This record gives sequence, C-alpha cells and structure tokens, in this order.
Amino acid sequence: MKILLADDSRVTRNLLRSILEDLDHEVITAENGLEAWQTYERERTPVLISDWEMPAMDGLELCKRVRTATAERAVQPYIMLVTGLGDMKHFVAGLAAGADDFIVKPFEPELLRCRLRVAERTLTMQQELHALAAALPVCGTCGCLQDNPIHRQRLQDHLAAHPELKALLGDCPACAAKA
Repeated sequence: MKILLADDSRVTRNLLRSILEDLDHEVITAENGLEAWQTYERERTPVLISDWEMPAMDGLELCKRVRTATAERAVQPYIMLVTGLGDMKHFVAGLAAGADDFIVKPFEPELLRCRLRVAERTLTMQQELHALAAALPVCGTCGCLQDNPIHRQRLQDHLAAHPELKALLGDCPACAAKA
C-alpha cells in the first residue's frame, strides 16, 4: 500500500519508514504538515500517517484539510495520527478532526502492522461499496429503480464477481417460487 508519512522528527520518520517498508509498503515522507498537505494533493495516497505536533501545519489541521478536500470522493483516505499526546482529550480531538485511528508513541511495531490491516480492510470495503453503488440500477436523484438492460447487466456482473452478496440479498418472489 502507498503511505504518506508526516513527522518532523527525522529519527521517528526514519524509524516509521523502516517499519513500513519492512511490511512491504511504499512510503513517501514529509517533514511537516504543510509539506504533507502539498504531497497529498499530488499523490492522493490511500493512507496518511501523521504526527500531531509539527511545524508549518500540525497533524490536526492536516486531517481537517484532507477530509475537507476528499469529502466528495467515493473512497476516503485512511488517516492515522501517531503522537505522544496520549490523553483522552487529544484522542477525541484527533478523531473529531477526521483521523480514523490514533496510536500513542512509543508503540510496538506489531501494533502498527495490525492497525494497517484495519486500514486495508476499511479501504477495501469502501471500494467494494463504491463498486456496488455504481452497479445498482438506482437513480441518484429520486431513488427509482432503472430497469434497463445496461443496468441489469452491470448488476449481474457485480453479483457474479461477489457471490457472498447472494445470501445477503435473498430471492425475489419469482425466484423463491422456482426454488
């Protein structure tokens, strides 16, 4: 996974980069929040890991900017704050600013690995939900079902690619009668 890592401490940045690369992630680094924001605008990485306290722009403001900029996107980036500010007040403020996760320094690398698996699952679910929404023959304005061959085929193709959805959707009365 491609990850943007923002931390003003060179030591911490290099340590996190090493951990992330050992986990087979592609890492882009930034030395402060403003650099991270400029990099994010260019790269649109699916995951952003940021320190809270940084010069030029702190991690909280970075979270807010990324969330505002991506509000209309179907798949939102997964934002993780990694900080020494570990009290409840900071945890709540971080999540309120748009962070999806919050890790207090120091931490074990295994914790970061586990949290990144959560990020991957979350991003995958967002992508699958977007794909399903695109396949549904529903008018985005009024909610009416659009019954035409193109929409029907798109939905059938999606359901064929995701057989686990069949059990969730159930059967219409006609198919239930045939069973």
